[in-house]
Amino acid sequence: MVNIAEIVRMYINENPDIKDYLNRGIINVSALAREIMANTQINDFDAAMAALKRYKANGLPAYSSEILDRSNLEMSSNISLIVVKKSYDSLKIITGIVGNLKKLNSINLVETKNCFSIVGDNDTIKGFANFFSDDQIIQFRKDLGQLTIISPEEIEKTKGYINFITLLLYRAGINILHIISFYSDTIIILDEKDLTNAFKIISAKMVER
Repeated sequence: MVNIAEIVRMYINENPDIKDYLNRGIINVSALAREIMANTQINDFDAAMAALKRYKANGLPAYSSEILDRSNLEMSSNISLIVVKKSYDSLKIITGIVGNLKKLNSINLVETKNCFSIVGDNDTIKGFANFFSDDQIIQFRKDLGQLTIISPEEIEKTKGYINFITLLLYRAGINILHIISFYSDTIIILDEKDLTNAFKIISAKMVER
């Protein structure tokens, strides 16, 4: 037997835009029911409508931009990214360079399972690249843009915050190359050509009431 409520729930959860609009009450539920029927094995319109109404009643509230309103947004151009293979040799090189930096906040360093990623201004990252052999470097990109959102501590307990920001850029056709979110900082790396537009889009939401 087809579990219509479960199919509807899965369909909505797999489409964040639909989920957002549904919970905000700004979507044509009848049209959504027909769309779900066209893309699933559901063939009972009334049952699909009933499942949507139940989902709406039980769904999470739409994300409020209140946290974003109290955040600071910074924009940086002429940014480079270098990704190197993770090894003790790479770690020694990075540690040595970082120890001699005049400004510690001039770079962002991220460690993942297989690599180290370092983001900073073009000149600083070019200096990093000179210390690594070609076989150590996985990726080296320059002339990128960086958005830094510095938010209140409540960001850690705020559901939907990162989703809200990434959806804003997605809807504008802006591709995110890398995104880093730790504690109160969210760092977004993108093509420099998209930097100004991305800044305008997010900053507009910070003052929107």
